[in-house]
Amino acid sequence: MTQTWSAYVDVVSGDGTRALIVRVSHDPAADRAEIWVHAFIDGRLFGHMSAHPCPPLAASTTGDARQQAVLDLPGGRFSAHVMASETDRTVFGEGPIALDVTLAWATDGQQGSNLRGRNERLVKVDATVTLDGQCIDLSGWGHQHTQLQEQPRFAVPFTYLSLRGDEAGLVGLLASNLQRGFGHLRGVALNATALRVDPPAVRRTLQMTIADTHLQGNLSRTYQYWIPMGGGWRDGSIVAGALDGVPVSGVINDYAGPVG
Repeated sequence: MTQTWSAYVDVVSGDGTRALIVRVSHDPAADRAEIWVHAFIDGRLFGHMSAHPCPPLAASTTGDARQQAVLDLPGGRFSAHVMASETDRTVFGEGPIALDVTLAWATDGQQGSNLRGRNERLVKVDATVTLDGQCIDLSGWGHQHTQLQEQPRFAVPFTYLSLRGDEAGLVGLLASNLQRGFGHLRGVALNATALRVDPPAVRRTLQMTIADTHLQGNLSRTYQYWIPMGGGWRDGSIVAGALDGVPVSGVINDYAGPVG
């Protein structure tokens, strides 16, 4: 069976006021490649999603002359030029705003996985966002992952979170009969055996169990946005807060499952 493939990178400022999320996916069986770019800049949200024919397997470029992404995974680099819209609900198509992004990340960050076929790591990222000629620098902790699978996993509800800071990091996944998380805290590796997160809200608490130790996180949402998924909308949040008192920022994605 032909497998689908995707790569994702994000970076979030420590206070959650600026963030950048990019994703490229290829589905050779459907001859469909997608580019997602979302930029969160000082209270404003810009989004782009477009679909294209799949490039050759060895190609680093996805898209066309107007919407284009270039990915170099071994070198830790991504760049894209797209036409975006200023919106909190991004749909596939072309917007009126020229959006250019570049990201460079360390390829030796903490690595792990919460799901078969997914390789995840916490990394330092340097990025630039250019909106209609205005260039904005964004550097901080981020998340990079690749995923190889036989079909997209959008069939069941889930909550996915990635939190990072100078002294802490956590990548967690909650789904039916599944609670997992890995990361680090004050120099010690974490492997969560139980994980719970409050439902979507402006302020959320998370609880996790590491061996016999119980840790708590407190997070505040700085942005909320939606992307089309499963016939409905997936809720995404940029957050900032603390994990066991250690400052972190990052992302939480909440999916209620397919509609109908």
